[in-house]
Amino acid sequence: MKKTNAFKAIPLLTLFIFLTSCSHSRLDVDVSKIAIPEITVNRLDQEMFRMTPENISAESKKLENKYGIFYAHLISNFINDGGIQDTSYVEHLKRFISDPSMREAYDSCEIKYPDMTFLKTGLTEAFQHFKYYFPDKKLPKVVVLMSGFNYSIVNFDGYLGVCLEMYLGSNCRFYPMLQLPQYKTIDMSKPYMVSDCIKGWMNTVFPQNELKNNFLTNIIHAGKILYATDAMLPDMNDTLKTGFTKKQTDWCYKNEYNMWAFFIQQKMLYSNDFTEIVKFTNEGPFTAAFNKESPARTGNWIGWRIVQSYMNQHPEISLQQLMNEKDCEKILLESKYKPSK
Repeated sequence: MKKTNAFKAIPLLTLFIFLTSCSHSRLDVDVSKIAIPEITVNRLDQEMFRMTPENISAESKKLENKYGIFYAHLISNFINDGGIQDTSYVEHLKRFISDPSMREAYDSCEIKYPDMTFLKTGLTEAFQHFKYYFPDKKLPKVVVLMSGFNYSIVNFDGYLGVCLEMYLGSNCRFYPMLQLPQYKTIDMSKPYMVSDCIKGWMNTVFPQNELKNNFLTNIIHAGKILYATDAMLPDMNDTLKTGFTKKQTDWCYKNEYNMWAFFIQQKMLYSNDFTEIVKFTNEGPFTAAFNKESPARTGNWIGWRIVQSYMNQHPEISLQQLMNEKDCEKILLESKYKPSK
């Protein structure tokens, strides 16, 4: 199929709007009576950067005791390869919090995020929804930190960590210095923080464990994560959950039939060629197989649409059953997914 022919403009039909609204209707649940423990947003960033050379040894011991394996994991990953057992650990930590660029980044975070009430509020709503759907699963502890521009979200040992320096806004002067491409920095700002937390956490709670590892399983697993994020944050705009702009989202709806036809005609569904899979599931400026107006990760978006169709076809299937379903061919078949021209 030629790209120029396959991706001609198709009007955004009322049917698409109807299907989109229907995909959310069953997720509009009342969680007002779902009780969860009050969320504490731990400020590891402040605890680390407020240490002084005189008290760093004693204070770092307190952090080891407070955060346990989570703290040890972070230290070994971005401050000291030898971890907290290494005799040079405190010296490496001192250099990290004294580095001029890291100090400037920390000061920028303090100005941008004087408090984290918005995060507490957003996660409280999400955690109530999580307990509604998964009453037997544990909620994570929330911690804010700085990782030296290594991570955005960190999930480990029951902690959900948010790295503030990765949410300083797309115009942050550090990002060009780090040679981060523009497509990566678009969503590195406050409005995306809560959805990033939930997507990262959902990927930890529900890691990819489908029966096969091919294009179909990859896009449907991604679709399941997006659908679960929908369930946790039903009132949030989809653009914040997908990371697509409105223009890119409109493009996807206009070209949904063409994208699906492309995957079918290219016999991609059961391909296990990883180099081909990542072209439609990884980050990038756009999907090269389509055109520059398309977003990256179009395969994940199609997977989301398949999952939405599957859940609409089967109101008796719970979110927990969806997330535990390993047979992606079954999901596709029973979704009766068939986008209109």
